[in-house]
Amino acid sequence: MRQSAKDPLIQAALSSGHRIVMGPGEPALSEWAAAGLSLPDLEEMRNYRVARIREQLVKNDVAGALLFDPLNLMYATDSPNMQLWVTHNQARWAFIAADGPIVLWEFNDCDFLSGHNPHVTEVRPNTSFTYFLAGDRANEQAEKMAKEIHALVKEHGGGNTRLAVDVIPPQGSTALEATGLTLTNGMEIMERARAIKGKDELLAMRCGVEATRISCQKLFEALTPGISEQQLWGVLWAEMLARGGEWMECRLLSAGPRTNPWFQECSSYVIQDGDLVGFDTDLVGSYGMMTDISRTWICGDSKPSAAQKHTHELALEQMTRNIELLTPGRSFHELTHKAWFPPLDDYRHYSVLFHGVGQCDEWPGIGFPASWDDFGYDGVLEPGMVMTVESYVGPYSGGEGVKLEDQVLITETGYENLTPWSLSLTEFC
Repeated sequence: MRQSAKDPLIQAALSSGHRIVMGPGEPALSEWAAAGLSLPDLEEMRNYRVARIREQLVKNDVAGALLFDPLNLMYATDSPNMQLWVTHNQARWAFIAADGPIVLWEFNDCDFLSGHNPHVTEVRPNTSFTYFLAGDRANEQAEKMAKEIHALVKEHGGGNTRLAVDVIPPQGSTALEATGLTLTNGMEIMERARAIKGKDELLAMRCGVEATRISCQKLFEALTPGISEQQLWGVLWAEMLARGGEWMECRLLSAGPRTNPWFQECSSYVIQDGDLVGFDTDLVGSYGMMTDISRTWICGDSKPSAAQKHTHELALEQMTRNIELLTPGRSFHELTHKAWFPPLDDYRHYSVLFHGVGQCDEWPGIGFPASWDDFGYDGVLEPGMVMTVESYVGPYSGGEGVKLEDQVLITETGYENLTPWSLSLTEFC
């Protein structure tokens, strides 16, 4: 497929005109310079990520990984393409050998999208077996895909027929197993690889965090009585995109009576003076790095009521106390059982207490003590991991809820709050 690079328009699209090569642009670059931030070395970031994947492949004794998840593909190849669309249409995938090439199967006529990355050894046309594109020939197409993967494993696996796969439709896994390959959990490998951030990933994340801070400041300034939740959420989307962001994974902004219970996605509700307005960014931003923070503000000139202040104080206490637990060497079990939160019989709470974050919400997810026996798993915080500390408090007796969240880097000696901005109901800075 790379032969199409002889076309001058294709040549421009894979080099100077590629959005990854062009970078986030203005206003982000000037804002980051004013904040004293350094830009990441994207080639070093690619080197680090490929090395992390291969380290996990060797550790887990697999010949390679077959990746369909768009965030895993981005991590491995640094070549985004219709990121949300390919979450439900398996139209591109990659094979990463533990010792050998990276081969990318790309969507129609899109081979140039990875031309900036020398780690991608080869680009092939896909034989998509998603039903939308393959219809009643899905099994036939899946068999073609499986034969190609089997040939690569045979050539580069050194006799190892174990293949890690992240997410794949049943006909795909069935076809791969029919070739004699043994499939293992690719998501585990990729989550473990992505968990420890490299130097340039952290530089990229710091840039993304600053872009989110400025975007949230614009959101705060736009919060006035009479604006709808959707109109307000659109401000954050616009500011995020203007700074090279990708998308936000949820629509989690709600106001007034819609703040309790949480997870009511933003709507046409018109925000009133005195309403609490809570939001959760879930923002896949500049360089594809996530900034996942939550704030709750009061709309207009009204002072918070006693009930609003009390709920906010509980959420703030949960944040303040639990962030101190984020230190290297602490076990997930200890995080779960030492965390503080308001009485669960009186207040609704968030789904987790802490979770990892990188390109998106990532491993680990740390739940509440009551769910440990059913869902809990252990592990240890390590330097280079990035975690969020979560808090949601919504009285069962009624009234508004408060959502707060910060993003924290685990360091060699403790933690660094990457988003140390005001948690106040009445200001943001």
